[in-house]
Amino acid sequence: MAGMETFMFYNVENLYPPDQEGWPSSRLHNWDDYKYRLKIRKINNVFRFIQEDYQRLPSIIGLAEIGAKSVLEDLTDGSSPIRHYEIIYQSSGDSRGLSVALLFDKEKYKLQKSEFLKFTTGDPALETRDVLHAVFLYNLKKFHVFAVHLPSKRNRDVKKEFRNHICKKLQILFSELHDRKEAIILMGDLNDNPDNESVQLLKKHHEDQILSNPFELLFSQGRFSCFHRKKGVLFDQILFTEKALADVFSVKYIGAEIYNNTKLRNKGNQQLYFPARTYSGSRYMGGYSDHFPILLHLHDSHK
Repeated sequence: MAGMETFMFYNVENLYPPDQEGWPSSRLHNWDDYKYRLKIRKINNVFRFIQEDYQRLPSIIGLAEIGAKSVLEDLTDGSSPIRHYEIIYQSSGDSRGLSVALLFDKEKYKLQKSEFLKFTTGDPALETRDVLHAVFLYNLKKFHVFAVHLPSKRNRDVKKEFRNHICKKLQILFSELHDRKEAIILMGDLNDNPDNESVQLLKKHHEDQILSNPFELLFSQGRFSCFHRKKGVLFDQILFTEKALADVFSVKYIGAEIYNNTKLRNKGNQQLYFPARTYSGSRYMGGYSDHFPILLHLHDSHK
């Protein structure tokens, strides 16, 4: 049905190709072909769970922590529910060898252009993921999608100023697009909660708010997409220009969700509301990811 779409963002936790003898690509403990293939099946099952729950697949999927284009090709192979999706990816200069990517339903959207915005400090140890910017057409209407994985809080948040610098540069770009009345979707792992300074900055054009962030409400309700040292955080967020996006898709309601399906959670009696992760330190846990996926639903009416 027109006006019914779901967009998704998922930090898939260190999705590297399997290690090869003499060439450990992943930096993970004993990351072999069996564990890799199992993880590919699990991530594909997440897409299936969403399809079962909503009778549709996410039509644009942003991914973080992608270690090579080959893992995206395996995610979209002939047995995958998203086998007809197109890949947008470029390896970045990140110190861990990880990048963001977009997968999209090429039967619904025409890709007008894509680019990768690079931000650097000059210090190889501090390099981060490129920002992916794609411009799509939907029913001849243009909209912009940005996929980001901002610098982490590791080592007592040594990258905080770098993270804020990237947000400021993106905020300037968003303001320019807003002035042209063009629709924007920003999806990613922002490595800050919705109420943090960097995220608040992204929303602004001078003193006006131009991006809506429904994950602010979820965070205020104690909803989390990830846990650090047992503390819940909501670093995964999708922000958008509400009126412009509603106009592109002819929708009346836009809603957000942390997709914490019980199948993606820990089993047993401890930490039942935590995501079932692939690794805990060097210990292999066999789960999906240390993050839950997040969803943005566009409806043609209030449901």
